[in-house]
Amino acid sequence: MKKGYIITAVVVLLAVLVLVGVFLRDDFRIISGEDGTTAPSAIATDSDGYVMMVKGSVDNAEPMMKTDIADLYYTMARDGSVAFYRIEGTQIVQVPESGTFDVTVNCTDQEIPATVHYYTAEDGTVAGYGLFTTENSNAEVYIYDYAFFRMMNLPDAYAEDGAYLLLIDTTKEDFYSNDKVFEENFIFRTESGETETILSTDNRAYDNTGAARADYAMLTEDAVHRCGENFLFFSARQYHLYTVDKNMDIYMAGGSGNNRDNNRYIQDVVDFYLNFDEDGRVVCLKRNGENAFRIIAYADGTENVVKDFEGNYHEEYLRSGDWLLNKKTLEMYNIMTAQTFTLSVENTNGFTPDLFVTDGSNVFLRGLSDGKAAIVLGKTDGACGCYYNDMFARVFAPAILSDGSVVVSVAADMEGSSYSVKIFSTEQQAATEDKN
Repeated sequence: MKKGYIITAVVVLLAVLVLVGVFLRDDFRIISGEDGTTAPSAIATDSDGYVMMVKGSVDNAEPMMKTDIADLYYTMARDGSVAFYRIEGTQIVQVPESGTFDVTVNCTDQEIPATVHYYTAEDGTVAGYGLFTTENSNAEVYIYDYAFFRMMNLPDAYAEDGAYLLLIDTTKEDFYSNDKVFEENFIFRTESGETETILSTDNRAYDNTGAARADYAMLTEDAVHRCGENFLFFSARQYHLYTVDKNMDIYMAGGSGNNRDNNRYIQDVVDFYLNFDEDGRVVCLKRNGENAFRIIAYADGTENVVKDFEGNYHEEYLRSGDWLLNKKTLEMYNIMTAQTFTLSVENTNGFTPDLFVTDGSNVFLRGLSDGKAAIVLGKTDGACGCYYNDMFARVFAPAILSDGSVVVSVAADMEGSSYSVKIFSTEQQAATEDKN
């Protein structure tokens, strides 16, 4: 994994990997496994109990992943083909794509091609996706065997007519992740078909594969959406490549010459998170010693501490958007508003989550309870139910729909031969009524 020094909080929990194996289907990651232990008999572990929470379900060849267009999802096959779906209530309806672009980008002097399939919403928002692998292309690419292409609208400060932002991720283990970290970035001009790097990488070093180091100038979709006059991006260029300490900084684009895009803006942050408060200060999560971190608001060289937290961020916390979750106490904390909830979870014992998704009102967790795979569904200010089934060890890309439901893709087996896309309710009262 090129960005191996990081852990995307909603994807993999290191502590859970002691019990949960990682299986690969031809190098694409499937988190799966059941260690054979049995939950105490005092705990209800009805493997069909989750059924009362299912509002809709459809079998599919690939998992569904969210776009940045409300309730629009996409699937991508190994050959790079893409399909778009609209989720309407309990119905999953395929919708036609708006078009395709054939694109080639230069990464480490390798010309990497892909066909990008895109959908354009009524407001002009574009969601585009493409895939290069050495299996689906005859291009003479030797350093990379995989590249995921993401096309989206350029931020206002960088906007050009007929041009889009093109982001590249070469971490194949994140193929089915909703939270990719992109190491390459380009302006794609549709009229000429040309691409141009946005962030300068003139002083970039190389890793042991011969590729330019992937942690030099990293962007996330959230960072793009929150771009002001200049990109803020993440970099570990000042640290040892793939350091286990997971060190990285926030940089600000701009400048010229050797100093172009080399402004080390905020040092030693612990996650790919940034936002802006009402005063225009950058809000981020910063290390505070080995086993503590803090929320800070930064402007003009001054760090203002918003709140301190005890505990190792990567081991004891998960994040979904602006929300932090303490895995031990199940307390949720909003980074921007300081709003807090402590989840009230029924029917569980020692539940430890490794996936966390919320919109602030509805919540989905996946993890282990006494060695059994389980999910938690519910409301942040009400009761949550815990549901057990071996298949929940094979969950992909959970997301909250606009009506508060949760859409989840579940692999049929460890090889990922097929998937079931399920829409779950978070209403525990309705589930209780269904039991009676």
